Amino acid sequence: MFVGHEFLAFALAGSLTRLLGRDARTALVAGGVAAVCALLPDLDVAYGVATYVLAVSEGTALSWDAFWGVTNGVHRVVTHTLPVGVAATLCVAAVVGVVRRRDRSREPTVATDAATAVFAVLALAASAAVVTEMGRVVGESASVVAATYLLTVCVAAAVLARRVDASVGVLTLAAGVGFLSHPFGDVFMASPPPLLSPFAPSPLTDRVVFADDGTVNLLAVLFVEVATVWAGLLTYLRLSGRRLGDAFAGRAVLGVGYAPAVFVLPRPTMVDAHVLGFTAVPLAVGVGVTAYGWRDGAEPAFDARRERVLRGVVTGLATLTVAAGAYLLAYLVV
Repeated sequence: MFVGHEFLAFALAGSLTRLLGRDARTALVAGGVAAVCALLPDLDVAYGVATYVLAVSEGTALSWDAFWGVTNGVHRVVTHTLPVGVAATLCVAAVVGVVRRRDRSREPTVATDAATAVFAVLALAASAAVVTEMGRVVGESASVVAATYLLTVCVAAAVLARRVDASVGVLTLAAGVGFLSHPFGDVFMASPPPLLSPFAPSPLTDRVVFADDGTVNLLAVLFVEVATVWAGLLTYLRLSGRRLGDAFAGRAVLGVGYAPAVFVLPRPTMVDAHVLGFTAVPLAVGVGVTAYGWRDGAEPAFDARRERVLRGVVTGLATLTVAAGAYLLAYLVV
C-alpha cells in the first residue's frame, strides 16, 4: 500500500471537497495535499532501514522477513496511529494559520486569528500528550520518532502554506484525510498498526485475510491496492474534465501474457510477495512506457507531456489489472 495510500487519500479528499461545494480546481488541490500527507507516515521507513542495517552489522540475516521483523518495531507503531494522525492534522492547521497570519493580504480576519490560536493550543496539547505517552507506554525511541515526525509535519505544513493556494480549512481537511486514512491501508499485508496507541489497545489485532489459499489471498490484496489507485486516477480524470477513454491505450490487453507465469514462477504468498511484484509490475511499466509514446525530436509542450504521462500511467495500471486477473484465472484453472 505504499502507493495505494496516496491515491486513496487523493480520491477521498478530492471527492469530499467537491461534495462540499468547492470548485474542481480546489478539489484537485485538496486531493494533492491529502496525497502528500498520506505519504508522510511512511517516512519512518528511513529510520527502520537504518535500524535494520545496524542489525545486519550485528549478525541479522539479509532477507525480507528479517527486514520487516526489525523495522516493524518502528515502522507503523508510531506514525500509523490515529492519535498521532489527529495531532499531525492539528499541527497542519496551526502552522498554516500562523504562516498565513504573517501575510495579512490572504486571510485578514479576526476569526482567522482566533481559529489559529485555538488550533495552535490544540496542536501543542495533542503533540505533547502523544509524545509523552509514547515514551511512557512504548519506549523512549518511540517518543523520539513521534516528536521527529510531528516536527517534519510542521515543516511540510509551512511549505504548503506558502505554495498552495487554498484556505486553511481546505488544507486541514485534506491533511486529516491523508493522515487518518493511512493506517487503515495497512491491515492487509501484515499485522495491523496499533490504531489507538499509545492511549488504548487496538481494536484490530489480525490482518484481513480474504482466502485460505495464500496465493489467492495475495492476489486479493493486490486487487485492493489496484482498486485504490484506480479510485485516485478516476477522481483525477473526473475533476480535470477528462474521459477514461482519452487516457487509455488498448495495448493493456498485453497483460494477458502474464498468465503463463503460473507455470514458470514459484506460487507467491505474503511471505514472498516480491515474486509477484517484481514480475507483474515491470510488465505493466513497460507497456505503460510504450503508451507514453517516447519520441525523438523537439520537446513537446508541458500540457502535451502531462497528457502523455497520464496515458502511460492509466495504461500501465490497466495492464497490471489485466495481468493479475489473467494470473488468478490461470491459477484457479490449473
